[in-house]
Amino acid sequence: MAKTIPYDKKLPIRILDIGAGYGALAQFLLSQFSNATAICQDGSEEMAKLGQERMEHLKGRFDYVLCDFSQPGWSRKLTGPFEAVVSAIAIHNVGSPKIIESIYSDIFPLVKSGGCFINFDRERPPLEDQMKWLTDAGFQDVKRFWTGETRAVFGGFKK
Repeated sequence: MAKTIPYDKKLPIRILDIGAGYGALAQFLLSQFSNATAICQDGSEEMAKLGQERMEHLKGRFDYVLCDFSQPGWSRKLTGPFEAVVSAIAIHNVGSPKIIESIYSDIFPLVKSGGCFINFDRERPPLEDQMKWLTDAGFQDVKRFWTGETRAVFGGFKK
């Protein structure tokens, strides 16, 4: 995923981790992008607390914002834009294809021009549907970057 983000690893980019949980993806990306900062969005106070403990050594480079991405208006709690919006094994959990499509539409305005949204997730709903929703949201060059047995890395760019 770090190789897919279209920025030099030394630039001070802003990363938004959707459904960050305890911060594993944000922590990894902050280790790859030495001057980046991250906002970790999650709906669970317990996960945010655990993430803050796990990433204590990165204090000052990340923060948590609590909101439920399955609920309308969630993205208004986030101050964008971000060079990279990422997610890992989170969005599929809402279950509803309509809500997932809505989440992708809510993400698009959070991405800075020249930036990207990259998602590592299950291929359900079908990946072809999800890629169409990303295109419908406004993302360009939407593609699958990697595929495993039941998971894929996919996303798009904002021109």
